[in-house]
Amino acid sequence: MGDATHPVSDRLYGVFFEDINLSADGGLNANMVNNYSFDGVYLDHHTLRLAGGERWRTQADPLRFWRFEGCAATSCGSEIRGEHGQRVPTDCPAPPLHRHSRYARVSVPAGANAATAARIENLGYNGGGAYAGRCAMAVQPGRLYEFAAWVRPVTGEATLRVCVVDRYGLPLTDVGDIRCDAGSGRDADARVDARVDASSVADARVTKGTGGWRHVRFTLRGVGGDYGKLRIDIVNGAACEFDLDCVELMDAEYWGAGDPKWRHGKLRRDMVESIAALKPAFLRFPGGCIVEGVTPGNEYRWKDTVGALAARRQQYSIWAFKTPDGSSYSQSYQIGFYEYFCLCEDLGAKPLPTLFAGIACQSPGRDPRHMPTDARAFRSNVVQDYLDLIEFANGDPDTSAWAAVRRDMGHPEPFGLDMVGVGNENFGPDYLEKFDIISRAIHERYPDMLCVMSAGLFPFKPTMRRSWEHARRIADQPTGPAASGSARIATAQEGLADDVAPRDGHRGCDGGLLPAIGSATGDAVIVDEHSYHSPEWFIAQATRFDGYPRDGAGVYFGEYSANGYFAGQPQKPETANTWRTALAEAAFLTGCERNSDVVRMTSYAPLFAHATAKGWEQNLIEFNASHMMPSVNYEMARLFAGRLGATAYACEVGDVVGGGDERPSGPVDMRPQRDLFVSATGDDPSAREGTTFVRYIKMVNTGARSINATLDVSRGLRALGAKPATAEGDDAERNAATGPTRGTLLEIDVLHADPGDRNTLGYEGEGHGLLSHTHHESRLAANAGKLAVSLRPYSVTVVTLRG
Repeated sequence: MGDATHPVSDRLYGVFFEDINLSADGGLNANMVNNYSFDGVYLDHHTLRLAGGERWRTQADPLRFWRFEGCAATSCGSEIRGEHGQRVPTDCPAPPLHRHSRYARVSVPAGANAATAARIENLGYNGGGAYAGRCAMAVQPGRLYEFAAWVRPVTGEATLRVCVVDRYGLPLTDVGDIRCDAGSGRDADARVDARVDASSVADARVTKGTGGWRHVRFTLRGVGGDYGKLRIDIVNGAACEFDLDCVELMDAEYWGAGDPKWRHGKLRRDMVESIAALKPAFLRFPGGCIVEGVTPGNEYRWKDTVGALAARRQQYSIWAFKTPDGSSYSQSYQIGFYEYFCLCEDLGAKPLPTLFAGIACQSPGRDPRHMPTDARAFRSNVVQDYLDLIEFANGDPDTSAWAAVRRDMGHPEPFGLDMVGVGNENFGPDYLEKFDIISRAIHERYPDMLCVMSAGLFPFKPTMRRSWEHARRIADQPTGPAASGSARIATAQEGLADDVAPRDGHRGCDGGLLPAIGSATGDAVIVDEHSYHSPEWFIAQATRFDGYPRDGAGVYFGEYSANGYFAGQPQKPETANTWRTALAEAAFLTGCERNSDVVRMTSYAPLFAHATAKGWEQNLIEFNASHMMPSVNYEMARLFAGRLGATAYACEVGDVVGGGDERPSGPVDMRPQRDLFVSATGDDPSAREGTTFVRYIKMVNTGARSINATLDVSRGLRALGAKPATAEGDDAERNAATGPTRGTLLEIDVLHADPGDRNTLGYEGEGHGLLSHTHHESRLAANAGKLAVSLRPYSVTVVTLRG
């Protein structure tokens, strides 16, 4: 371990969230009700093999995932989606909660009771496929569950008996009753009352809304432990009708429970805690390919995801074609941009929202469509969306309409947005032109906003060259008012709102290229590289960034996973997320740490996957309705992120000495270029308070043999910028070789498994983990500058020195 070399990026390790593998609805979204608002819109799976305009058709199916027994239901609303995603006006017998929202009108014949089984049921998110008929709502005895719904009496009177039952119909929770009485048919005469048959549970609450709607909320207590389904039995003596919308059922201990800012979408607590354990410096959202969409109109529109839940326009998911049941994946937007920003705040992570750049998904097998840059829709929708987002995140609610939306949702303070992604995996001349127009519009008003440029899907120099050459031209631009004289750059501003005039006279020198000035990372621009290559590729790429220029264009390695996809390796469950892949990623990350003066950010993808509804086999964390199972890749990433200092130190590796023939069971084929990969970082009192110093040395052994290492840390105890000793003779040698001080704490963490080992999780129950993690602590003698460490085969070892 040598001298300090450079500061480590304070955003090096983050997380990348995309709604794939049921990560949002059915996962992070705490609401267990599938198609909760009767607004479901889905991809027509049977059109995937068609061509042209017949491909990628949509299906509006507002009643999907609901069962109506002994009663009939009709979908009502003022608009619905057409087969190409367009919005089609429809007649509506009574006003919906919002003009974007539909609801279910339920008609019950006379004489319905428990014996005639008039009821409504919802199974939850089971992922479809082989599990399409399975219950998917996890209930535990003694836990509390919040139920809520909007109800409107139409005719007659009925009691709605709410409960969660198991697959045999036996109750898993208390019962809550909602009494609907339409009275004379006038809103003033209508009544909705609610009560719960359990005195220990909080009282039910009914709130009057507009248009005759009543919001009902009460808490149910779990009385059994199993997977169940929501059941609403309808008991009445005469025919009746009522309207139902926005049905919610969730564990009352959702993330942020009791915090008024979490008044809209709710998040599943254990999933948020699994993110928090990674100590992410940033959170990228909402993706991913979901940003561009698969065809025009399917792109992610952040403005559709904010405001009241009923006002959010739902969208079908590009990832529907990868799920076991391809026609059952919709985006409800119960988790929208407001929730993402709040999550970032709670995690202490910087937000990295990524928006549509005017080009549909360019991945192989898709139908990329390019929006003309001279089209009014590009200026007023695409470019303006970036500017409005910055106002939503950072603006003054008293002067900015979008900032007022943020305030009214429960967050008057700004979110502190300082970077934004322009497109995802886009590439080519048209993309770069669009990037320039968008980034210039941003920088003319927000000069320090860091824009992230895409380098496409593949991590190869020929495919990335155009983006990198363009980024370096941006980084080379002179900045400030003097760079452009008096010429006004108007191209990107034409047709935009009047309130986006440039600030501080910041303009590009050539009418096109405009870098960020004073960005949070100090870069003029950051380039987003992705890779889903083989473990062998990642091992070989541990030195990838050694030769990257330090010229003001930084690197964001935004999506990575050693799943072998780019190498044509089969994507099978039994080969996904093995320790072999995690070791390769660890070797690669040592190179990112050593080069963290140019590698600004990294994030693994995908983050989450429902255990039995995976469209992508290799994921960081798997979950089912009741449990989480982090992968071995997660455990490695958590160790790396938790042992990271503010300063990087030089590392020199001498001859590698094997320590025996220790091998795991089963066949092994790592084919590394070398076996040992090392990085070192640390903190000093000037960087972090509370300790004299801390040093982290990470060593990854990708080989089949153990390695006996002698770790020399004497030079690495110097702080960044410290001057070497100036004494002469023996004093100089002694001062240069000074080791840890008396009482230095030594910690050694080791992760180890056979290369083929992987953690597993099923549809129900807890997961099964195979990774071994050992932690050892001891005290070092004074001035002991060298340590003997034995590195096990296929292991990650982190040595921590604290003084």
